[in-house]
This record gives sequence, structure tokens and C-alpha cells, in this order.
Amino acid sequence: MALTDFKKRKRTPQVLTIHSLASLVLHGSFRENIREFLKKRAGIEDYSVGGSPVWCTLFESESGDVVFPLYTVEVAVERAAEPLCNPCRCVGWGHHFVSKRSYHMIIPEGEEWKKHRWKLSLELEEHLFHAVIHCNGFGHLLCINKIEENSKHPHGEELMNLWDNLCTILQTREISVLDLSKKGSMDLRLLFGVACRRPWFGYWGYKFCRGSFGVTEQHYERAIDILSSIDLDKIVHDFSKTKNGKLIEEIIQTYRDATESQLVTIGDLLQFMLTFKSKSPVKRKKVVALVATSSKISSKTIPQDKIHVPSDTSHKGKTSKRDSLASFVAKMDGRWPSRRLEYAVNVIADTLEANGAEMCRQELRDAVREHIGDTGLIDYVLKSINKVTVGNRTIHRAINPTTRLLEFSLKPVANGKNSGIKMEEQTDVQFPEPALHVNEDLLFLYNNVILGYPNDHLVSIATSAILNSKHFVKKWQVKGNAEDTLLRLVCQVRPTYDELVEKLTRPLPPGELVVLPQSVGASELKAKLQCALRDTYCIMDKFTVSDIKIAKLKGREGQDLLSYAAEQGLLAWVTGYGLDLSTSLRYEGGIDDWKVDCLCGARDDDGESMVLCHVCHVRQHTECNNIIEKDEAPPSAFACDRCSRGKKH
Repeated sequence: MALTDFKKRKRTPQVLTIHSLASLVLHGSFRENIREFLKKRAGIEDYSVGGSPVWCTLFESESGDVVFPLYTVEVAVERAAEPLCNPCRCVGWGHHFVSKRSYHMIIPEGEEWKKHRWKLSLELEEHLFHAVIHCNGFGHLLCINKIEENSKHPHGEELMNLWDNLCTILQTREISVLDLSKKGSMDLRLLFGVACRRPWFGYWGYKFCRGSFGVTEQHYERAIDILSSIDLDKIVHDFSKTKNGKLIEEIIQTYRDATESQLVTIGDLLQFMLTFKSKSPVKRKKVVALVATSSKISSKTIPQDKIHVPSDTSHKGKTSKRDSLASFVAKMDGRWPSRRLEYAVNVIADTLEANGAEMCRQELRDAVREHIGDTGLIDYVLKSINKVTVGNRTIHRAINPTTRLLEFSLKPVANGKNSGIKMEEQTDVQFPEPALHVNEDLLFLYNNVILGYPNDHLVSIATSAILNSKHFVKKWQVKGNAEDTLLRLVCQVRPTYDELVEKLTRPLPPGELVVLPQSVGASELKAKLQCALRDTYCIMDKFTVSDIKIAKLKGREGQDLLSYAAEQGLLAWVTGYGLDLSTSLRYEGGIDDWKVDCLCGARDDDGESMVLCHVCHVRQHTECNNIIEKDEAPPSAFACDRCSRGKKH
């Protein structure tokens, strides 16, 4: 989307980046911070969605090539088509009190927002990004469609970086995600679980929340341990008599030859393969010694571009005018490992050579993106590289005096010298063999090894456990800094005995975060806390605070108590009166108490399809009862196995 599309507005749009966003410091709870953010960093739109106001914040992509909007829709519960939260129920937050407001954050795809904003824009699944955060700071990442990294949209990793920074700045409490993401036909939670011992979202701190079909966190961690630690030699042996055994052995050996690191387990192998975010093939490397030298190159020297693996890793010297590849990488302080930086430089050199040795920055960047998906890595290297020697070639960067564009060129090293890398003298130097494509190899191993391991029930159970672990969550700690003069209390309302017995039968929801000056007095504390609770929850619309006790500081009251409250995130028990127990907007999971007792061990609603037994009124999974979705029996016709057996006796 072009910036000119937004310049027609009355207000001059402010364009943010992830780095400029970090300069915004907010000290309150999410309920307060989101209002401050919209006031300072967003512009109100001249339309509404279902009567709900809409704000727009413009962001610039990490590469600087794309400006895209983040729309925030504030939905009051009385205007919501569905006032209760189904994701809360499925993730185990069905006992949370219903929040008065929710904030939908949406990055639409192209013109889709303009087409559908008058209809059900909040329910579209085609958005590039969609999340919702309740005003108590708990929320859900609903969808992130990971656009290909050579498209005109910000890609998945970039969107997640933005989202994670935004959640941190706004001081959210917890964010859940239903991980159904795929790479082609491969489930990423399984692929990354085996390769990296965490889901794809785990890179940003998301961890196991709950599993389906009775899978617990212990089951999940055990399954990860089992699958990721399968020895590659064992795989070769176990598949040796199968039709794919020879190809599996060849693929394993190809990637073992392509790295100097030891690949021992299937986890090691898949993690190494995932680092090649490239459509270009991985070439098979013969065992050839590379040595650093300052002497002249012998007649056996082979140009570096003939070997598709990082090289020149030990040479540290540089000439007065040029950097060797190793010295260039050594001076870079980015977040990427040396191996990936070296690989990026090699791809840049190969791309320049394949395109006539001269290209402007944008042309070069677009061409390199065909081989490297990480645009942040590409931009970082292009910003830094100049007069760097790769093999017998040097990469130069300069401003074209006519076009004023940044251009890159590739020139041969003067006097026939190169970066000091040469082959050990051998009588039989072998070149790389034909290549295999990384994505094809990943898919083949995923389907035939992970999903198709022969005659191993344990591997099959572990695979099912990971695939049935779809709900992940990230938690932010309640804390301040050393110079913070604010008091952060997590205020837990304690209902009366009668309220707990009659209406509030579920576990108590998390306390509400309240941020106050440490010098606040007791009466002011009560007033501010009461205001915060009334502003946040439907059930507390008329709640009156009568007493507050801080759990770790019993026996002190008023200002004396608060003067000792230096620790952040202290739990404060709140008593009072006026809870609206008659409202249907009591719990996010609804007021009906589901009883779940399934054959698989599930004891709570996990979001999977269930059927109600008309005899005992207990719910079980349709899958566990062999009920096909389209032929699902109505509740009045289904009797669970226990009730059916009871009738027979």
C-alpha cells in the first residue's frame, strides 16, 4: 500500500517503525495504555464498524519498502455480535469475567478492508493479521497469514516482531494463540517442535498452554524429547529395508556433508535445514580441506562460489583497501550468526555475477530475496557491505552520480589475488554433485520419517501428542524498574460465601492490575481501584470496594502499608458489595457449566467438537466416539459408552 493513499486525510499521517514504537513509554495498565496509544499514535477514522470507532496507525516495514495500516477497533460488549469470547473458553479462560471492551487489531490484505468494513470485517479470515485484546490485558492472536517474503506485504516474522513489541509496550497480561500454521502441507508446530523443541511462535516466547484430547504439558514435553532425539543412524537402519530407505540415507548424508557441525539427531538435521530459507539447492560438499593463508594462490585454487557452504572462517587479516569475507563478518554485530552472514554475502556476489556484475540496490535486493527469505538479514548486509572480497571477486558499493541511486558492482581482484582461501593440494579434486532442494527434502522427511516411521508405536503417539497441542500462550510479568515510583497491585476480588456457592462456582479469575503512585492514600486507593474494576468488568458495573488487604503485608493499613509496597505485582485481596450476579455477561465462557469427562482423559472444553450424552449430560469428543462430523448425532440421540453399558446391565 502506498503512502500517498493515506496523505489525502485531514491529519498528516505519522509513520512508525518497530524502533520508533519502542520509544513510546507507557506506565499504566493495558486498560490505560491502549487509550494513550490511540491518542498519541493513531488517527480516528471517519467511519465505524458496527457502531464501533476505528483508529489507524501507519507502520513502515523493516525494509522501508512498504507502508501498511494497523486498524484498531474498540468494540463495546453491548455492540458485539458475540459478547462472549470463544477463544477464552477454548484456551481455559472461560472463568474470566466478561470485559466491557475489546480491541481488535487488524492489518488487512490490500483493499479487503475497504470492501468489507461496512459488513463483518472483524470476522474475515483473509486479514494479514488479526488479534483481539480484552481491556483487562488478556487477548488472543487470531490469525497471521504468513505472506511470502517476496510479496508487497510485510511477512510473518515481521508482523510477529511488530505484534510482540506492541504487546510489550501496551503491557498486556497474557496472549494466547491457536497454532494451526503450516509450511505447505507441514504443520509448523510439529516441524519446529522436532527441529527447535518449540513451536514457530516459541521464538517470541509462546509456550504450551493446553492440549486437546487429554494431552498435558508433561505429555507434550515428553513427545518433544522423544521425536527430536531420534538418532539419524537409527533412522537409516530402521528405514534400510523400506522403499524410501536409500533416498532417506542419501538426504541425511547430503546435509551432513554440507556442514562442519555434527548432525546427530533428526532434530539437529531439521534445524540445520530450516536455516536454509532458500529456494536454491543445497549442494553436496566433498571432504575438501580449506585453509587460510597469506601466500600466493596455487594453480589448484577453486573460486569460492563453486562451494555452496560458508568458507574463510578462520582468516582474520585484511588489506588496507579491502575486507576479506571473514574480517567483514567479524566486524558485524548483528543478531545473525556468522554462517548466515557469510552465506548472504556469497549469494549477493553470485547474484551480481549472474546479472552482469552491476545492479541498483532495489534490483539486487529483489533478486537476493529469491534465495534468502530473511529480509532483515539482506538489508543489514547491504547496508554494511563495501569493498569485501569473496573468492577472486570484490563487492563494491557507490552512489550513481546521474541517477543518485545506490549501486553495487562486482569486480575481479587486482593482480590475480583473492581472499586467501585455497584447496589443499590433491591429485583428485572433486566438485559438488547435483543438488537437492531444501523444501522438497523437508517435506519428504516430514511425511516419510516423522509421520511415517515404520513399526514404532511410541513415535506415533509422540507425533499425535504434538499435533494435539495447539494452544500456546505468552505471559508478561508485572514489574517496574529500579527507578519506578509507581505501585503495581494485582487486585483480586474476594466474593462472599453465598456468592461463591450460588453463582460464582468457577475458579476465581486473575486479579485486575492497578498502577498507582506509591504515595497514594488508603481512601484514594479504594476510589481508584473501584473505578478501575467498574471500568473493566460487566459484573462489577456497580461494585463498591469496602476493604483492601495486601497479602504479603498483613497487619498494616493505609499509608503505612503502602510505604512498604516497593515490590511490584503484589497481590491485594479486595472485598466489597454490588456484584451483578444476574447478568448473563458474567463469564467469558458463558453461564452454562459444561461437564466434560471423555474417554481420552479430557476434563474440560478444549475447543474440539463434542457431543452431549442425553442420559448423564456429560460431554465427550465426537472423534473419541467415532462420530463423523457431518453425521454427528443430535444430543437427544447420543448415549455415552458408560450409560449404554449401564442400560444393558
